[in-house]
Amino acid sequence: MPFQTTIKKECNFAGIGLHNGLKTALKLRPAEDGTGILFVTQNGEVKASYKNAVDGTYALTLASGKAKVITCEHLLAALYGAGVDNVICELTGSEEVPILDGSAFEYAKEIQKSGIRNLTKKRKRVEIKEDIFVAELEAGRFLKAEKSSDLEIRYYVSYANPAIGAKYRKFALQQGRFIKEIAKARTFGWIEQIKEQKKLGLIKGGSTANSLLFGVKGVENKGGLRYKDEIVRHKIMDLLGALALLPFRIKGRFTAFKGGHNLDIKMIKAIGGKYDR
Repeated sequence: MPFQTTIKKECNFAGIGLHNGLKTALKLRPAEDGTGILFVTQNGEVKASYKNAVDGTYALTLASGKAKVITCEHLLAALYGAGVDNVICELTGSEEVPILDGSAFEYAKEIQKSGIRNLTKKRKRVEIKEDIFVAELEAGRFLKAEKSSDLEIRYYVSYANPAIGAKYRKFALQQGRFIKEIAKARTFGWIEQIKEQKKLGLIKGGSTANSLLFGVKGVENKGGLRYKDEIVRHKIMDLLGALALLPFRIKGRFTAFKGGHNLDIKMIKAIGGKYDR
């Protein structure tokens, strides 16, 4: 679409936070040109911007002044996948976005039901001109962006767990593909990390109702995986959520190997620093 967009009508969600375990409600409201994705919290406003991305440890965290928004990546991915540029996101009850079933599907479905409305100002697009490379070398992770005529993601993951192993998926962001191919993929974690994460005050709201849980023998959830490559699909979702923090639509080919939130943040800050003029 050449013009900026917003949703046609309000969308409402309610649930708990994955990490703080608190009940939380979220309302999406249509917004004007140039608003971007704006979170309104009890402690103030936080614009969904790469400049406000402050942490990627187990979830994407945005902060501005006293206001903070936690675990917003699934919502951001759903908005980006639907082509929504401007929306006001009102959070009440806590600073964490509802985890719902651990995927972006309910967000994507309600946004689709709402419909998308064109606004009057043109959408800004930026094309990657030169390669950008970020890495966490000790962990053997990297993320590369290079020139392409569209947005394309090539993602590799590799885990010792027998239910995952090595997986690869290629994804191009085209109309309708996010909700069909990516939105249902759930967040995930490991049984052996539960105690450590709880000591850190995390996953207070986590369960197999909103996360994939892996043990030594594989997935612990009844019903198993939604897709054989559900993990890599979810990783693509997380990257799309990070790209939503850029103040423009990006054209480029992203190649990721064992990536994660913090690497995604490094990439969008590098892109923003280079092309946000």
